[in-house]
Amino acid sequence: MKTKKNNIKTLKMKLITFVSIIFLSVNCTYGQSYKIAFRADMCECLEQESLRRKLTDKIYSICFKEILPKYATQIDVQIVEEDLNKKYRLGQIARKDLILALKYELVYTCDTYFNYLESEKLSKKLIARDHVKESELVSQNQYVALSPNALAYFTRAQLHYNLGNFKEAEADINKSIEVNPYSENAKSTRRELMLLALIYEEQERYNEAIVLFDKVYFGEMDSQVAVLRALVDRKAGGSVASIPKLTDNKLLTVDSRTRNRRQPDTKITAKRKSARKIRIKKEKTETKKKTDTVALKKLFKIDN
Repeated sequence: MKTKKNNIKTLKMKLITFVSIIFLSVNCTYGQSYKIAFRADMCECLEQESLRRKLTDKIYSICFKEILPKYATQIDVQIVEEDLNKKYRLGQIARKDLILALKYELVYTCDTYFNYLESEKLSKKLIARDHVKESELVSQNQYVALSPNALAYFTRAQLHYNLGNFKEAEADINKSIEVNPYSENAKSTRRELMLLALIYEEQERYNEAIVLFDKVYFGEMDSQVAVLRALVDRKAGGSVASIPKLTDNKLLTVDSRTRNRRQPDTKITAKRKSARKIRIKKEKTETKKKTDTVALKKLFKIDN
């Protein structure tokens, strides 16, 4: 009799586990299907708008707001939370994540959006090229000779890039990183690595560019880098499936940060104070360097 009861109990547990797996699977599939449909509607809206006027970020936002009501219920149904305040907050986070994610996901699935972003990049590059001259290299070479630091090499690399001298630009960027005492920190070399990634893109070295974009990506709010990465990845044959997953549960992570703000950790607070002192000291040093740089530019009449 006891064995029979244990068997029934085991059967019930297996049944509950099976039902839970089915529920999660359906919920995940349902969520993914609404996102695919959302992307398709966004692309259609952008295509229609592009026939009337030039696409802009404002038009992107208009399309998102027009389409959102159609999927609002599907977004909220995925949030399992009894506390209404928390559920509302998580719903807002989900909407923010969606509008940011679509900006780089649409690069893969919407030709109109991809072509718009590419034309914007090309336009900015051509405008920058119109504002520089080969003769400016003379003063930049003098600047590097007098003060061969990271800033000097980076400034000349920018000029080479704008002139279309990609090999020379790459050499200067690598030298800028080499002489930078903080080169191991991606934040300290972010602008150098971003420029180097763009140089790689011009040379069709897409995989190398993607590695650098991944290195300087700082989180979900860093949509500029995410979009640039997606543009290069699509050229390399990538798809939405190749977008790296940075967090397993972004909503819970954000909610956890909110709770931590209510109950501050004394150790974290002390670390922040220490980091703030270091940052202030660093800012003072950088201000002095900028002053010295301005003086050098005046001495050699170097234009920005």
